[in-house]
Amino acid sequence: MDIEILKCDTLEVLQNGDNTILQKWISSCREFRSHVAAKIEEKLSLEADNTKKKSINLEQTTGLQQEINAVESNINNIVPKLKVVDKKISNATKLQENIKTESDEMKAQLETLSLEVLDSQIKIEERKKKKVLTWDALKRACKLYKVNLDIHISLQEEKDCQNVKFSFFTHSKDMQDMYFVQLSCIQDHWKVEQIEPKIKEEHFNQLSSITDFPGYSKVSDIKLFLCQIRNVYLKYYMKTRKKKL
Repeated sequence: MDIEILKCDTLEVLQNGDNTILQKWISSCREFRSHVAAKIEEKLSLEADNTKKKSINLEQTTGLQQEINAVESNINNIVPKLKVVDKKISNATKLQENIKTESDEMKAQLETLSLEVLDSQIKIEERKKKKVLTWDALKRACKLYKVNLDIHISLQEEKDCQNVKFSFFTHSKDMQDMYFVQLSCIQDHWKVEQIEPKIKEEHFNQLSSITDFPGYSKVSDIKLFLCQIRNVYLKYYMKTRKKKL
């Protein structure tokens, strides 16, 4: 709308009856009204659109808030479970570490035990070899003793121990099992278990091959002991028996 065209003296226009100017005014008023109406309509449309957008935004905000609340609730429910899971993982890790430590200890113990078993086997084999050599020598000595000294040897083996009975003067049936000594042998250590007949106290000093007789009765030299006990029998007990006879 051109405002400059409408500028004029209103009284003069009315006195002269200039319809042209009036028509312009009427047209301008209509145009102004239409413009105002359009602006109002535009504003109302914008407000309605804004209201709709606000409503949509409110709905979306409400939906998002509900989702946020749901997520927060889920998180609150999950957090204790996560703590339980973390605790289980921690316990499992500690258990795994303990198992590994125990496994390493068991491996070390097994290795030590294997070495001990191997060492024991070696010692047993050495003992067996030594025992075989000892008994081979003893058997050879038995033959000599039986022929030259009339000593009979009987052997009874048990686990880690040998019981040996040395019988004297067995050539005579009347004297069998009358003079004998019973000894035990453990790892080449000889010990007197029984002497028959019993030796009198005054004859102990002639058995220098025995330690702490009759308590401990360890034999330091088996060959010497057999000779000494045989001599004691011959010197003191055989004569006494012959006199009694």
